[in-house]
Amino acid sequence: MIKMVFFDIGDVLFDEDMQHRWFFHTLLATLRKHGKDVLWDDWNATRIALATAGPNPAKAMRGAVAAYCDTPDEAVRVWKESEEQYLQMRAPRQYGLLLDGVTPVLEDLSQDFRLGVIANQQTAVLGSFSDYGIAHLFDVIVISEIVGLYKPDPAIFQYGLDQAGVAASEVIYVGDRADNDVAPAKAMGMKTIRFHRGVHYGLYNPDDPAQTADITIFDVSEMADAVRRLASEGEGNDHDH
Repeated sequence: MIKMVFFDIGDVLFDEDMQHRWFFHTLLATLRKHGKDVLWDDWNATRIALATAGPNPAKAMRGAVAAYCDTPDEAVRVWKESEEQYLQMRAPRQYGLLLDGVTPVLEDLSQDFRLGVIANQQTAVLGSFSDYGIAHLFDVIVISEIVGLYKPDPAIFQYGLDQAGVAASEVIYVGDRADNDVAPAKAMGMKTIRFHRGVHYGLYNPDDPAQTADITIFDVSEMADAVRRLASEGEGNDHDH
């Protein structure tokens, strides 16, 4: 019996597309600043190809930078220079912008399930939950920067289970990444929903059943129904919707 639904934050509850797009363009500008004669569409196609091949999105972005650099050291310099600007840009709202339509979904699901968060995020995201008026909907909030554990380490998922007092078999985990979210949650025995979205993390589609969610959704409007369908299916089978 499903008692609890845990959510990731980035590109599940909050939209990070704007920040990620800004970073991609900053990386291109930094490459050109360092004398690389590369145009946006070519650079972006390289990034997309590497991210689609997966499974690690951050490694794909670094690889896209390295593809236009002469040495590994040069690639590191370009990355660090761009990342510094990116972190400054994200600082006022590190977590992104709350997705349209997600608040009523959470309110709906909270009528039938306990809700929680397990996410790789900074402490500041806690304030955003209050700012948006959704903090009271979550029984357990596990933030990596606070607990010192990071996905995909099973320990952060176990920490959430322990805090909630539930077994993995009683949980549905909703995340956007096949590698950081679906794979570790599924390995622990949770049921999984992949929210397939985002301009970078959503590009990888694994063939490996271990990284394939029980249900895949593409819009906030599908979330509540997916949770209820999965909760009612018992052990169920893998589905794509």
